[in-house]
Amino acid sequence: MNELFESLLQSGEIRKTDFKRDQYRLDSEYFKSKFVKDILCMANAPGDDGYIVLGVKSERGKPGEVVGISGHHDSADLAGIVNGVVEAPIQFEYHAIKYKGRECAIIHIPSSIGRPHWSKRDFGILKKHVFYTRRASGNTEASIEEIRQMCIQTIRLSDAVKQRAKLSTHVTDELATLNMDERKSRMYKMLKHISPKIGLKNYRSIVYRDLPEIETRGALIGSYSDKEKHEFVIFMYPWSAKMQDIKWSRLRVASILTSESIIRLRNKEKVRLNVSTLIHIAYKNIYTSALENWYYDSKKFTNEINESWGKVMIWKGYVGGEEKHEFFMPNVSSEEELKERLMQLIEWAKTNIKNQ
Repeated sequence: MNELFESLLQSGEIRKTDFKRDQYRLDSEYFKSKFVKDILCMANAPGDDGYIVLGVKSERGKPGEVVGISGHHDSADLAGIVNGVVEAPIQFEYHAIKYKGRECAIIHIPSSIGRPHWSKRDFGILKKHVFYTRRASGNTEASIEEIRQMCIQTIRLSDAVKQRAKLSTHVTDELATLNMDERKSRMYKMLKHISPKIGLKNYRSIVYRDLPEIETRGALIGSYSDKEKHEFVIFMYPWSAKMQDIKWSRLRVASILTSESIIRLRNKEKVRLNVSTLIHIAYKNIYTSALENWYYDSKKFTNEINESWGKVMIWKGYVGGEEKHEFFMPNVSSEEELKERLMQLIEWAKTNIKNQ
């Protein structure tokens, strides 16, 4: 959690991260309702998981000085307050941490499959049956269109959720006890093991070392059938991936293709690499919002698609209109879950990406 805390401090302004200087007060209905509203807004907002960071000053939505808080609340008490007010339970976790000698906390609100959530009664500042959400400008009442999108996305996810609920992977985290290096190694071993089972062939492990202490890994694999052929380069991140991590992975691919790498691939493998689609898979979150304003080579961001297995970002070149897809799969903690979600990703790619 300390590593997540540090990554959030460095991430800048993110729609689903809220920095607060003080601990929540819970000594009246008014203050309790302010806490519930923050949780409601995060749970109803589209996109990835939400985080409320306590003990950090906010400067125009961005993290400032770490000042710490005076104490912590019991997680069970917080859950009781929220779920005693909202119509459908909201799952969230309170993590107490110590950062440079100061007590701080992270409240993690996973992306909710039960949206929309609302207050079932008037409670402090909350109005009965009013929908709240979070925008870039802060917490607010949801518009009719935003409520409609919550309902549509919940329906679209329902079948996938029913399937995923059967998996024990959502109870057991197979990677939690490993350190960073062990977790990264284990994630690539999981990928190599499941690849032939889901139609991913010709696995080629890529290890790039440009400094003794820096190692970037990747996996070059292909999805084949009689009529279809897709090539993928997959990068694994043992914690939360930020924009710089994604940029670094792209640069490694470019370096190999331009022969500036110490890696020597056969010409056939370079051809595969040149037409590959990048997949980024992280043990925790992947922060992509900053990528929208950062050009991908000569291409610019045009669209983002959220699916049950992860996210697709689409880039289009200035000349010719060629599209480039990039996949992001956050919060993968077991081999079985990785297998299932990659199968869904591949099916999406076969349907939506032109055969190569």
